[in-house]
Amino acid sequence: MPLDVAHGFLTATAASGDAADSLFACALDKPAGDAGLSELLARFRDQLVDDLQRAEYGPLILQMPRDDGGMLPLPNGWCQGYVAGLEFLGDERRDAPMADSQAGGLLAPLLALLMYDEDQYFDPPNEAAHRETVGKLGEAAVGLFNWWLAREPH
Repeated sequence: MPLDVAHGFLTATAASGDAADSLFACALDKPAGDAGLSELLARFRDQLVDDLQRAEYGPLILQMPRDDGGMLPLPNGWCQGYVAGLEFLGDERRDAPMADSQAGGLLAPLLALLMYDEDQYFDPPNEAAHRETVGKLGEAAVGLFNWWLAREPH
C-alpha cells in the first residue's frame, strides 16, 4: 500500500485490537517478515494511535501543486485506505458504523470524497467544498476511533 493508503488503513483499524502481524501483512501486501520494516510500521501505527487518543490526529493527505502556487489536497488514497481497513475488520464491524447515526455522520465526509469520478480527483467539482470536506477528516477519524473504543471490548 502507498503510505497515505496505509495511514488510512491503520487509522480505521486502530481501535480494533487485531494482531499487528495481520494488519501489517495487509498494509505491506505480503507477510510481515522483515523485522526492520515491521518495527517501522509498528512505530507509525503507535504514533497515529497516540495522536487519535490525544485528539491531535491529522490524516496523511497528499498535496498536488497548482498552477496558482497553491496546493490541492488529494484525500482519495487515505479514504480508500480507511475503507480497506473497515473491510479488513469483517462484515459485522464494517457495517456497524453505517447502522449507527453518530458513526454514519462521521463517515459522511470520507464517503463523500470517495464519490468523485476519477477525473475529479485532480479537479474537484467545487474546490471550496472539497477543501472543507477534507478539513473534516481528522475530526471524523478521532470521533470514529472514540466511537469504536466505546463499543469494542478491551
